[in-house]
Amino acid sequence: MKYALPLLLSLAPLAALADDPTCHGTNEAQVAALFDRWNDDVQSGDPRRVVENYAPDSMLLPTVSNTPRQTAEAKLDYFEHFLALKPKGEVVSRMIMIDCNSALDTGLYSFKLGDGKTVPARYTFTYKWFADAGQWLITSHHSSAMPEQPEAVQQVIEESD
Repeated sequence: MKYALPLLLSLAPLAALADDPTCHGTNEAQVAALFDRWNDDVQSGDPRRVVENYAPDSMLLPTVSNTPRQTAEAKLDYFEHFLALKPKGEVVSRMIMIDCNSALDTGLYSFKLGDGKTVPARYTFTYKWFADAGQWLITSHHSSAMPEQPEAVQQVIEESD
C-alpha cells in the first residue's frame, strides 16, 4: 500500500498527456488532404492562393529554383514562375507522421507539366496547427528532383527562367 500512492502520482502526468487539450486532433487522411488543398491551389494558376498555404515564418526549398524562399514575397515570385509551367502534382508514395499540433508528409511525387513533360521529385511538407487561424499551414516544404533525372529538371529550370 505504501507504494500505491507514489506510483499513482508518478503516472498522473502521463494521463494528462493522453488527453492534452492543446493538441489539435488529426489523422492521416486529413494530413493527406492538406497536400490536395495545396495541389488544387497550384492548379488554380493563382500564386497568391498557393502562398496562403504557408505559415508567415516558413521555408520553401523548391524543385526548380536554387533560391530558398522564406518570405511570402519570395514564395510568390517562385510560384509566379512555376505556375506558368501549368503543373499538376500527384503523390506517388508517402509516409505521414503526426504529433501534437504538427504533421509531416514525405515521399515521392511527380508533376505533369502543361507541355506533357513529367518531373519526378522527392518532397517533405511539415505542417503546424495554428489555433488562432484555425487551420494547418505549411512550415517547411522541401522538394528536390530525383537524382536519376537531373537533365529533365535542368531543362525545366532553363525554360522557367
